Amino acid sequence: MDDSGLLRLVTLAVAEEGGTAPHAYRVTAHGEIDLESAPRLTEALNAIIEDGATIVILDASDVAFLDSSGLRAIIQAGHRLTEVGGQLLIEGMSGAVQRVLEISGVIDQYRARQP
Repeated sequence: MDDSGLLRLVTLAVAEEGGTAPHAYRVTAHGEIDLESAPRLTEALNAIIEDGATIVILDASDVAFLDSSGLRAIIQAGHRLTEVGGQLLIEGMSGAVQRVLEISGVIDQYRARQP
């Protein structure tokens, strides 16, 4: 977890066949993702992508507010993952997150499908 309590990162899976580098992560965000906190989200997502992540699940169920800075962090991470053949999924969208993603037209791109 970062020092602000905004993020919690969990490794979900490691690379296939004896690899040791994680390739799937769950990132749980809390509170507000805004001009002040979005850079920490960007930094965390960039770090795990640089470490080889190909699947990132952002749990946004406890996000009370998402502004354009937070939206930019999400979209940039999504593009970076797409470039390496990966994907960013958002699950547990709070109403605040869902509304911003709907208005911006990207909700279907990041919505985690339920089985």
